Amino acid sequence: MKALKASYSVAYLIAKSGAAEVIGETLVKPAAKVMVQVMIGDKASKAIDCPPISNNTVHHRITDMAENVKQQLLSRVQKSRYYALQVDESTDIVNLANILLFVRYELNNEVHDDILFCQRIPIHTTGEAIFKVIDDFIKNNDLDWSCCVGISTDGARAMIGLQKGVVAHIQAVLPEAKSTHCCIHRDALDTQNMQAVLKQVLDEAVKIINFVKGHPLNAGCFLSFVMRWAVITHNSYFTLKCVGFRMEKF
Repeated sequence: MKALKASYSVAYLIAKSGAAEVIGETLVKPAAKVMVQVMIGDKASKAIDCPPISNNTVHHRITDMAENVKQQLLSRVQKSRYYALQVDESTDIVNLANILLFVRYELNNEVHDDILFCQRIPIHTTGEAIFKVIDDFIKNNDLDWSCCVGISTDGARAMIGLQKGVVAHIQAVLPEAKSTHCCIHRDALDTQNMQAVLKQVLDEAVKIINFVKGHPLNAGCFLSFVMRWAVITHNSYFTLKCVGFRMEKF
């Protein structure tokens, strides 16, 4: 039982790091044996051979854990009285179209947001094809369309087309579902009619943020500057919270 638990724990760490699954048998186990042998002894190092962490085993472990997480999420959505969906179409690094579906649901009187699935679109990125992917997932996983109260999308024609858009297909199944425009895309549309002075300020802010976030060295230097400024102004907690860092007061 301990060997099985160790195997799943290692597979979880490998999946979390994004490393190749083969690293378990090529690096993790040999490194663990060397450390245990040096720190404890030869007898203890032999126990490291017990947990199975071969390439195929790690793959199966990750698949099992992913399926378990999926079933937990589906169970939570099924128990919710209502849920809302957010749909976005994206292209990955190999130029394959994928559908990202997010869900907002109620659990223990609190609202939760999760990614429901990321799935490849088999043919074309039309409204009908996208809706079929979503509809198949909803039906195959015993989710109730009648509990869906809203759908949020961007302004693409495949999403909000009057006759053949994703929203039109969903509202054909569920006329009560409300359609909303993604707030990020609304903000992007607002910037198109922004005054020149405000647009210039926004563009400069975007350049600064991209410069800071674009390289670890820049981010580190910026954090160091903010921390020094926080000490001088005696407002460390507020300053660090504003730049996205959760740290204790110093």
